[in-house]
Amino acid sequence: MEVARRVGRAGRVAGIDPGRQQIARARAKAARRDVPIEFQIGVIEQLAFPDQTFDVVFSTLMVHHLPAPLKRQGLAEIARVLKPRGRLVIADFTHKKERQDQAARFHAGGSRMQNLAAIVSDAGFESVETEEMQPSRFSSFPGAGFVCAYKS
Repeated sequence: MEVARRVGRAGRVAGIDPGRQQIARARAKAARRDVPIEFQIGVIEQLAFPDQTFDVVFSTLMVHHLPAPLKRQGLAEIARVLKPRGRLVIADFTHKKERQDQAARFHAGGSRMQNLAAIVSDAGFESVETEEMQPSRFSSFPGAGFVCAYKS
């Protein structure tokens, strides 16, 4: 929703998820807010878009679910649908073993940002940067990190 707000009516925003319920929920939420987003059922390893479609691909809180071979396959698909010098932004939970206090009990496994950055770099992306958000001390939120890069 935030991405659609930022690009405005002149931009195009598409969202994919393999789950029918998640897509239905996202469509309903976008409709309530009158936000024009194209949602479709899909998987990262086979994106249903032509080559060089997008300026930016933003992946949110899902990469930790993927085994390494699927991450590499998905990054190749992302590179395919990105325009030259297109930007990749991955947001994911921090790795479970790096959490403390209440956040250590959060269910999602998470990603080590440096490992994720290495996979992104190995996939041929350039100017790879990472940033981590630390949770507040008494929060059950596990913290998150970002990997940003550009298609070479």
